[in-house]
Amino acid sequence: MFDTLITNGTIIDGSNKKSYKGDIGIIGEKIDTIGLLSNAESKEIINAKDSIVCPGFIDVHSHDDFKILSERRITHNILQGITTMIVGNCGFGISPYGAAKEQMSALYQVDSLKYKWNNFADFFDLIEKNPPSINVGVLIGHHTIRRAILNEINKKIPNSDELNKMIYLVEEGMEAGCLGFSTGLVYEPGRYSNTEEIINLTKPLKKYNGVYVSHMRNEAEKLFHSISETIHIGTKAGTKIQISHLKAVGKENWGKVGKALEIIENHNLNGIDINADQYPYTARSTMLKALYINGTFDESSKYSPMGKSTSNEVLLCSVPGEESLEGKTLEDIQNFYDLPTEETVEKLIDVSDKILVAAFGMKEEDVVEIMQHKLVMIGTDGLDVGSKPHPRAWGTYPRILEEYVIKKQSLKMENAIHKMTEMPAKKFNIKDRGLIKENNFADLVIFNESEIKDNATYINPKNGPSGISFVFVNGKKAVVAGQETLLYNGELIRAS
Repeated sequence: MFDTLITNGTIIDGSNKKSYKGDIGIIGEKIDTIGLLSNAESKEIINAKDSIVCPGFIDVHSHDDFKILSERRITHNILQGITTMIVGNCGFGISPYGAAKEQMSALYQVDSLKYKWNNFADFFDLIEKNPPSINVGVLIGHHTIRRAILNEINKKIPNSDELNKMIYLVEEGMEAGCLGFSTGLVYEPGRYSNTEEIINLTKPLKKYNGVYVSHMRNEAEKLFHSISETIHIGTKAGTKIQISHLKAVGKENWGKVGKALEIIENHNLNGIDINADQYPYTARSTMLKALYINGTFDESSKYSPMGKSTSNEVLLCSVPGEESLEGKTLEDIQNFYDLPTEETVEKLIDVSDKILVAAFGMKEEDVVEIMQHKLVMIGTDGLDVGSKPHPRAWGTYPRILEEYVIKKQSLKMENAIHKMTEMPAKKFNIKDRGLIKENNFADLVIFNESEIKDNATYINPKNGPSGISFVFVNGKKAVVAGQETLLYNGELIRAS
């Protein structure tokens, strides 16, 4: 007897192969049987007629590191069908604890936790004893280990003793079960590091088949150079490579994505294991301070590694201490103060150096071209902070399905789901997930193709989608009819 039997569904299994009609029988955490099972006995039967059944989505680019323990509910992810997320991106890592707390405070208010940990092994023990609502894999963050070892965060070159201590922290994380190592080379303190430092820190990954994941040094006028640096680091270290949220920012850089994708594909054809991920929006989300220190608003220069944005292209998402400013544009504030853009930004940073913004700057045609490439998967880069977070935190996956599969037909449904499931599972060595297959974990999404709708907007971002009837995490119903069941059934994904 099955615990749950899903009947009459259109199964898209994640493999990029054509959909088929079938039934799925679940026992415990696993998919037990796939076939024509309408006469089988089951404790519960779900009729998935007129619906698609697919693997749970795997978000390779999450920033919910502290939320895993502080809240354990990852509402904005689970409602959109995400059943596994990978944290520790852009160099913002979870261990060591003291440095992590300090580093994460640049992204959001770090509440005092009832738990502390000495290292990744301790952290993983805590997760296993206090599971979150979805599965979680972890990357080692470059910023955090650099902050933990160096006395000065803006130190350009660590001495040999400091470097060895940083390498030890990477080795500890990989031995504990981390999936890889990430950098964020436009942010502090990672922006002060040179290529050789990153190569040395990445080398321990090879033994564990880990992934080097990078928010590159420049996503604007030096995009090609940054891709080359990223590939150089991965090849020298002998590791797999993942380029985070691939884009070309700033109008003067629009159209460069074709060449960027060509560079990536050529290296892939030459045997380099390289992929990229992407969120389906023309606005990025980041810290206002990061844009400022990288020259986004500096009128004396036409270049910035984070691209140029005008004041009407920057939306305030989170302003600690001045929540009334959330949802306003930088232009709104500029007009109020009657100051030039850069001086307005300086004034805002005086209010708080932890302001998060959504900054427009990408071309829609570039977004689609990246999305369609065979080496690109999907990630949210989501951060559910403030009253007006970037809608990608709540809407990335339903937006892909509604906007780019159904409306624009930029992707076929099978290909879109492949980019959200099996592709990331293979890249990050996530075993027995990302594919509807007998004996795989029953992480599943059931949605109606005619009803799927992304409800997260820049004005009202904290809205889950319509059209998702069920989300299963490890065989249990985590979402029913668009509502969480408040089930903490996630598991820690350790490197295997």
